[in-house]
Amino acid sequence: MSWRDLVIGRHGESLGGEVLDASFAITTVFGQPLTFKTRDLCWIHFKNPPQFPEDEIWTVNDDCVRGALQGTAVSFRPAGQKPISIPHSAIHTLLVNQSFAAGPGLEP
Repeated sequence: MSWRDLVIGRHGESLGGEVLDASFAITTVFGQPLTFKTRDLCWIHFKNPPQFPEDEIWTVNDDCVRGALQGTAVSFRPAGQKPISIPHSAIHTLLVNQSFAAGPGLEP
């Protein structure tokens, strides 16, 4: 079984590869930025009203934290490509630490 990350764009396109950011910080109603290591995340929904009026971080512990993500872009290496920077405004959802079984024609 292999692990990979997936960027889902605002128009339904997707791109598999690896998130290069070690962590993500979000400012919440708690008043202080909370920082989560990427390895501890399941996904991030980026602000996209009316579906997501705020950014959301979901962790492997089933925590859901809403607020405003810090930063403006995600560092991402598409499979077999050089690293790129994807603006938050272009991303609907970022899935991290996803597993899939490799098979004929499916390269990790």
